[in-house]
Amino acid sequence: MSAPLTVATELHAPSPLAAFSADIHRPRLSPLYTVGLAVVAFAMVLLPAIYLALIGLTGWGVFYHLSHNTWIMTGQGNGLGRLLLYLGPAVIGGILVFFMLKPLLARQTKAAAPLSLDPAKEPLLFAFVQRICELVHAPMPCRIDVDCQVNASASLRRGLWSKDLVLTIGLPLAAGLDMRQFAGVLAHEFGHFAQGAGMRLTYVIRNINFWFARVVYERDKWDESLEHSAKNVDLRLGVVLHAARGCVWLTRRILWALMHAGTAISCFMLRQMEYDADSYEAKVAGSDAFESTAARLQELNVASQFALEEARQSWTSNRLPENLPLLVEHKAATLPGDIRQKLLSSGDSTKTGWFDTHPCDADRVKAARALNEPGVFQVERPARELFADFAETSKAVTRHQYEKHWELEFSPQNLVSSEEMLRESAANAAADAAIRRFYGDVNISLVPLLTEALLPPFPDLGTAATQWREARNRSEQLRKDATEASARIVREQQRLVDFISARHLTAAGFKLEAKEFDLPESASSVTEQETAANSAITAATNAIHQQLVKVDEFVAALRKRVTLALRFAQNASERTPEATNELAALATTLAAVGVAMPSVHQIGTRLRAFTTLAQNRGNHSNLEEVDAEMSRLAGELKRFVAEVDAPLGNLPYPFPHPRGRLTVVEYARYEKPCANEWETVYRECDSRLDRLFALHYRLIGLILVLAEAAEKDLAPETEVPATTTTA
Repeated sequence: MSAPLTVATELHAPSPLAAFSADIHRPRLSPLYTVGLAVVAFAMVLLPAIYLALIGLTGWGVFYHLSHNTWIMTGQGNGLGRLLLYLGPAVIGGILVFFMLKPLLARQTKAAAPLSLDPAKEPLLFAFVQRICELVHAPMPCRIDVDCQVNASASLRRGLWSKDLVLTIGLPLAAGLDMRQFAGVLAHEFGHFAQGAGMRLTYVIRNINFWFARVVYERDKWDESLEHSAKNVDLRLGVVLHAARGCVWLTRRILWALMHAGTAISCFMLRQMEYDADSYEAKVAGSDAFESTAARLQELNVASQFALEEARQSWTSNRLPENLPLLVEHKAATLPGDIRQKLLSSGDSTKTGWFDTHPCDADRVKAARALNEPGVFQVERPARELFADFAETSKAVTRHQYEKHWELEFSPQNLVSSEEMLRESAANAAADAAIRRFYGDVNISLVPLLTEALLPPFPDLGTAATQWREARNRSEQLRKDATEASARIVREQQRLVDFISARHLTAAGFKLEAKEFDLPESASSVTEQETAANSAITAATNAIHQQLVKVDEFVAALRKRVTLALRFAQNASERTPEATNELAALATTLAAVGVAMPSVHQIGTRLRAFTTLAQNRGNHSNLEEVDAEMSRLAGELKRFVAEVDAPLGNLPYPFPHPRGRLTVVEYARYEKPCANEWETVYRECDSRLDRLFALHYRLIGLILVLAEAAEKDLAPETEVPATTTTA
């Protein structure tokens, strides 16, 4: 067992360690609370005991049947029937016992090795943590790990009887909180462990809940093999296997009920544990800091989602931010006002549910206010100052995230510097805002914004201003109808994916669950389902074309508005030739990519059918029939890939890329070798979907930022209307 880390360090004034003004009084737990927690823990332990009793009862039933019902094998005639009647229940029971024992024996997926800090290199942080542990009367952690989550957690390293505490700090917390807020978060985490036996009981409760979730929902190759065998063996044996599947399903439904019973039993006490830990946070940082921390954590969580999505989009260009915590902080600082308002309103309206393990923020803030604690630590300097070199630690944890958690293969050349990352992030935020202002909620990929590489001639300034104003007003008037039409199109496209999947599956001879593919339940045979799928495809396609008319009208007005603004920007006397050429190149690329987008959508509606056929190939009795349909579909997808690439020609990719100078087609292609033709088709299609949607969005954002800037010069007396909708 490792000894807790102790830290002796020279501290430089002014040190945050000297700012702890007093000790805190440890809140007392009522005997009723402790007894209640023990009762809940006992009830939770009882639930797995019931599960084990079910296993034992099933095994005893099999034994009883085999030993007491041997009379089934006596007599004459229909020997095979008697054998099935005698051995069938034993087979069913044996399969059931195996599937019930499987979750007990299965190993959990091994977690990636954590990134741990060296106390010798982080003396101030370890001393700060130690001081908080002393305040809340919790053990000092033996290790401090860091990750990229907007979270902090303390856990027992070796399980229930372990005394080794591990603290995990999400570096986005340290990047986005001040020291006072950060101290409160740590006090909350260690407050759980100040409860001694209560924390161990909570450990039992949480782990049993997690185990039940695994038993109920986890599926593996054994489940797939049982299903496949039941569908493809001789009918007489198939009846036995289907009966076994039914028993497995029934057992899991019983366990589902036990799981929800356990959740209902435990959630109330878990919420009380959170309130108790909150009291430590309020005592250390103050009730007012508790409230500001709750609001800040909401912002950081949303910012983290934006940052991770930006990293994902960057990876489509083989580029990755080198510092995720810094990117999260930047995203939090630049959150749009409408999102901040939604966070405020959602915090006020959210209620605590019966099955919530944590109280809602509103209830927690109310409880913290009632405590009216001033706090014993008031320093509001950035929490990152507690780290010896926060930037390098953030870069290290970012690389660890990419390598160990996302399992990406990258080199230093793929990492974007912090300065460039923040510039691009700011540009992306400006582009997002411009898209929201011009498009509102209209899907930008349905109709090309620019249809020609060359912008139309620019009339005189007075005429241009008049035409621009008319186009702007018309686009604003048409936006509402276009938004509704766009939403309908998206819904029909989602249904179209189901219908096309159904058509290809039935063409390969698969019989479907009609509900899963939104087909009429009256279509019960394969032929009827194929006919219904074809009819549904026609209806959905017609509905999309009807709604596209409204979107096209809106985009036509927007196109005129934007092209006039861009033409004015090109003619501006102060604009340099380089800037003019850059604008022309962006417009040329956007026009070509816009022409390709309808074919990209066609790939998107068919790719799921291709993957579904491949995933279910082994479940079909006639592989040649499935292979023939996959080959037909692969041919369709190849044709659409060619249609995507044709308008792109040899256009250069307009942004930096780790592979150097590329054409747009080279950027869109999948660059790694594939094992066979079908994998090649899938990878090429998936790559174009992922990369061209991202490129199209980025190009439109940049064009609209330029257009918006030009509009201010084109009609400075008129403010450009803003919308509060999101793209």
